[in-house]
This record gives sequence, structure tokens and C-alpha cells, in this order.
Amino acid sequence: MGAAGTEIEVLCPKCKVPMNFYSRTERTSKSDGVEVKVTRYYKCPVCGRTIIDEELLIRHSQDGVSITVKHNGLRKGAIIREVPATG
Repeated sequence: MGAAGTEIEVLCPKCKVPMNFYSRTERTSKSDGVEVKVTRYYKCPVCGRTIIDEELLIRHSQDGVSITVKHNGLRKGAIIREVPATG
């Protein structure tokens, strides 16, 4: 969310159209536990360009749970604009 009463819209830097938001989850079993990777990204419906916003890596093992977060600088790779909230 942007300022009060606004939402953030991500535009494709090539096509200048709003990009769609997606989240992909991959689960892998390892000998020492389970690993879950969540990738949050935007994809252009026109040209197919993908911009990764955030990646989460969650590791479950006998030692406990660890979470690694990687922010990929969405503001560097896309055009961000605020639009009036619709809800």
C-alpha cells in the first residue's frame, strides 16, 4: 500500500502496462529436513518480462527453523505509481 487511500501499481518498464503479481512456492525434501522457497514476482501480460520482488527461503531441520529474506529492489527494475484504492 502507498499513502492512505492509494495502492501501488507496478508498470512494465518496456510496455508501460500494469504487471500482474504472482507467488510461486517450491518445496524440497532434504536429508536434514525440508526447504520451502517462496518467490514473489511481477510479470508483464504483454511481453512476459518478469521482475522478482522478494524471495523467502524457509528451512525446517532438527535444529529448528530458519528464514532468509531477499528483497530484489523492485523499485530499481520497474515503474511504480500510486493509484486510488478500489476497496
